Amino acid sequence: MVHNRLDRAVFHNDYAYNMDEIETFRHFPEALYRIGLKFWLDNDVAGAACFFRQAVDQNMFDMDAWFKLAQTEIVQGDLNTAHAILRFSDGLPENVFRWKWDQILLANELAAKKTFIKGINFLVKHGEKIQDAFQLFDGFTDQNSRLAIQDLDTENLKSYLQWLMRWGRDQDAWIVWQKIVEKGVQDEDIRLEYIHFLVDLKQIERAVQVRRTGHENVDGMTNAGFEHEITNRGFDWRYTPDQKDKWTIRRSMTTAADGAYCLMIRFEGKENISFYNLYQIVPVNPEAQYLLTFKWRSRDLTTDQGPFVDIYGYGCDGLYAKGPMMLGTHAWQKQDIEFTAPKACQAVVVRLNRQPSKRFDSKIAGRLWLDDFKLEIRKTLQSRNNQMTSQTDEN
Repeated sequence: MVHNRLDRAVFHNDYAYNMDEIETFRHFPEALYRIGLKFWLDNDVAGAACFFRQAVDQNMFDMDAWFKLAQTEIVQGDLNTAHAILRFSDGLPENVFRWKWDQILLANELAAKKTFIKGINFLVKHGEKIQDAFQLFDGFTDQNSRLAIQDLDTENLKSYLQWLMRWGRDQDAWIVWQKIVEKGVQDEDIRLEYIHFLVDLKQIERAVQVRRTGHENVDGMTNAGFEHEITNRGFDWRYTPDQKDKWTIRRSMTTAADGAYCLMIRFEGKENISFYNLYQIVPVNPEAQYLLTFKWRSRDLTTDQGPFVDIYGYGCDGLYAKGPMMLGTHAWQKQDIEFTAPKACQAVVVRLNRQPSKRFDSKIAGRLWLDDFKLEIRKTLQSRNNQMTSQTDEN
């Protein structure tokens, strides 16, 4: 009987809610339930409870009526009966989505933690009402993520982290991430998603720390030779691949300088564009000297304003460096740019840039290939201080 439902169909759209109609439908629990809802909406709690009770007397598996009856008992102050209904309902819709949310709401209202947590974990695990579930769960735990992770199943921690990131709660997200690492359930997707979240908040140190959990090289450029698909997340390249036929950016394996792939940017010659749609955020050490090198080749790049690579501080002032423009047709050649990271600067942006031309023939066309980016630290503040001290001693 648990897996079946008593069904006596009532083809009746509009109820008059008068005594004759109530008498007519007195043996139809679905109709009694609807009549009870009318009394409930009219704030006649006692009347509503009467009809909900008649509905469950005739069909003990009418969970909608049971949950509404529990609500009326709470309003009337009979919490014991409401708890009894909750206990009765706990086993019936064990794996049924249809009534799980109503059961969770009732458990929340009665502060029945065990049933509430069990229901929340069930919904999140099955991807049902995740946003609503975490919103309710957040209120239940008084927005205390440390308490929350004690009650959430391990398999639901990643969903909780994603929910916290969506609301920009970085401190809570960090607590949950540490729990995810402790439980060993982190994967590449959630790791990149969390790094991306931290980088966008300019929390570079923490992003680098999370990056290390992937056992990858955390120094220098990411995907420097474009050997992997660009993720557009975290410390990887970010780009707009195609913008209204003004340009196209894609990986190419036909003319790579090193390895199997390089990156090709094709300008369509339709507009005098301002281009800044390919860049990477790179962690650096404050007050350290760096050398950026990369390789490029071109074919028929037009106008007097060609693309160039520039570098500026990410969330910090006092840094701007750029290389020469790339124009015309050239075979692969190496280019380098030197810069010093300002004090308190934890990341820089390496970007491909192009400024609009002021000439008549201003619509840029042609192709550019990039490959083999390297960012090497040349000298730190400590090594410079040691060098200055040595020079002073010699003098």
